[in-house]
Amino acid sequence: MAREPRQLVGRRLWRRRRRRSGDDDAGFAHDDHADPERDEAARHDQALLRSVAPAAPQTTTATEKPGFFARLFGRKPPPPPPPYLQVDPIADILALPRGAARLDAFEKTVSGLEAGTPDHRRVALAFHSELIALATDAGVDLTLFEARVNACAAALIGAGEDEKAGTLYARIGRRHQAAELFVRAGAIDALEEAHAELAFAEGGRKHDARLAFERFETLFLVGRRDDAIEALDRAVALWDNPAYVEVQSGVKARTPPASTLTLAAGDDVVRLTARFPLLLGRGEDSAVRIDSPLVSRAHVEIERRAGSLVLRDLVSSGGTRVDDKVIDGPTALGDVGTIDLAGVVVDYVVTNTALTLRPRLRPRHVTIAARADVVDEAPVGGAIAFRGGKARLVATGKAILNGDPIRLDTLLFIGDRVELGGRRWMVQG
Repeated sequence: MAREPRQLVGRRLWRRRRRRSGDDDAGFAHDDHADPERDEAARHDQALLRSVAPAAPQTTTATEKPGFFARLFGRKPPPPPPPYLQVDPIADILALPRGAARLDAFEKTVSGLEAGTPDHRRVALAFHSELIALATDAGVDLTLFEARVNACAAALIGAGEDEKAGTLYARIGRRHQAAELFVRAGAIDALEEAHAELAFAEGGRKHDARLAFERFETLFLVGRRDDAIEALDRAVALWDNPAYVEVQSGVKARTPPASTLTLAAGDDVVRLTARFPLLLGRGEDSAVRIDSPLVSRAHVEIERRAGSLVLRDLVSSGGTRVDDKVIDGPTALGDVGTIDLAGVVVDYVVTNTALTLRPRLRPRHVTIAARADVVDEAPVGGAIAFRGGKARLVATGKAILNGDPIRLDTLLFIGDRVELGGRRWMVQG
């Protein structure tokens, strides 16, 4: 019985869809007048082959094309969110007022992103552009934003932008870090250009100040502290850079009082001074302070006269005895003796280089008054020099400063560890 034309058209469409879908069962019917018995045999053969063939993995390769029904009813990736639902962190940051608030927002945002991701790189580059533009438009030095520059440089390094990070470091004076980044990025030309621009931008006083500060660092490390302080003072005088001023303040805070040095080792305290006249009494200004109510605040004074040491009572309430003799006027001190201040005895020893005073109330507290530029006394164990009102450790074979032998006479600072003659001292204020 002949088929209706409409049935033939429907069967053709059905076969065409089967072929497009990649179904193996469609391979038996390519003609418009297929035999039903032959079709059934072909289906049986193909089903048998599938039953004995190894199971194919269920993965879809890149060359496979999904069938018609898979495309029609299969799972599809979700559509991208509408533009009004997408959040752009950079747009939100740029909506903030320009200035410190925007820079802080960039720093906070980039610190919360994983380094190396596209968003991290976008925000890091935007942070860099905003920082440069703000400094340029405001006409200020990037050193004003040093903390934010460090944060931006770290973000750029994490994003693989070593050259831009090196440029930032070069503009705030951190040349060693800048050079390392430029070399790592293979930007030798940029390194030379950054150095040239830095020298040109600083020029004159700033350039000389930076060289002076670098000289200070070098001289201090090799032990030439006097020359180092001179270079530091010159750097601050040329350019009041906050970093230079802070270092200078720290050096001054660690400098002992003029012509005075105090060394401590446990309960032993040795105070060296080059000041004359020398005051003995209960007052805080006394070179030898005696904490007794019997002693006046300014009891006696020792001064140098024609190479001798002369003691004079300052109208004390309890009187003074020298070598068991009551004095009523200036009295020269001998080589060894005692000074009795209203019953409080101080032993003294006079040499060519120093006067040593030891109160019996505190025998472990010794005062040494220098009579020469260099003092080499037994209580210290080594030589200390006073030149220009500053105490220096004399370079001898047994002098060690902060664990290292010294080769030059070295200026002493509060906190230094000094080893002399096997004894270890700490410099106090």
